[in-house]
Amino acid sequence: MKVTVAGETFDYDGTKQPMSEALWIEDVYKRRYAEWQSDLEAGSAKALCMLACLIWRRDGRNVDTAYADLLDGTTDFDLNEMLQSMVAAAQAAQTAQEEAAAAGPTTPEPSSAPDGTHLIATGTSGRSRNASGSGRGKSTKT
Repeated sequence: MKVTVAGETFDYDGTKQPMSEALWIEDVYKRRYAEWQSDLEAGSAKALCMLACLIWRRDGRNVDTAYADLLDGTTDFDLNEMLQSMVAAAQAAQTAQEEAAAAGPTTPEPSSAPDGTHLIATGTSGRSRNASGSGRGKSTKT
């Protein structure tokens, strides 16, 4: 997802949740990681500041005092700009999912050999293996 913070656009993957980041968030935010996530979903300004700090941290910036600097006004960013970028990214993702669903499932083309003839699957189904009497663990001796 593309997120804009203070006029800069960053890639943010919310599915990545390393333990080191969770512990860092708890240390800086002074609440449990799960509470930060809930606060973020509820639109808490402090939680969004913490998200901005996390994005900056992932970008390799020194964020030792970033959260405190945001809270006391030393550092600032346009919250609306950040939220609008997140909404736009979510809408783009939803549109892409809808388009993929509308296109329907794709059926793979049959495999063919270099000469254009179709290849025959070499695997034996589990059922035919059992029916043959020579499957794993079965003896053909009588």
